Amino acid sequence: MQALAAALGVSRNAAHQHVAALEREGLIERASAIRTKGRPSQGFRLSAAGRATFPRQYALLSRQLLSELSRHLAPDQLAETMARIGETLASGVADRIDPADPIPSIAALMRQLGYESTAVNGADGPEIEAHNCVFHDLAMADQAICDVDLALLRALSGKAVEHRRCMARGERSCRFGFKSPKG
Repeated sequence: MQALAAALGVSRNAAHQHVAALEREGLIERASAIRTKGRPSQGFRLSAAGRATFPRQYALLSRQLLSELSRHLAPDQLAETMARIGETLASGVADRIDPADPIPSIAALMRQLGYESTAVNGADGPEIEAHNCVFHDLAMADQAICDVDLALLRALSGKAVEHRRCMARGERSCRFGFKSPKG
């Protein structure tokens, strides 16, 4: 604690209070003790929540990946690739969906994924409306990214999905309608 206090230019007590506050907030966690010439000192490390406070550039990488895919794949191949990604995502979360009433549980799952989504009754049956899109910047660059959502919803619901409104097309929300697949 003394080394931290010296590095920060604060008293040892102040450093201890800061460390305690960071630990209480879940931003750091205890690690192995640090051996010193005197008493061992408690070691700390960033927790997952602490690491999450630092900037990440996932969007930058995602834009580059989508751009590269768009340059090397025909439009139908890009759509198929995005659909496979959506289906793969669905397979990892399908156990969270209530098969007896899938649309509300899909809307709830979407909220867990960061969407502001709600299950609503549309004129033609159940719909999900999302007032944000977790892929908005990517969809604005290339609407093929919407195929990820469409395939995810199709795979989770077992129904045909119609993309009735889309924020990437300038609308205020995205709206997805669900119909029994034609057999």
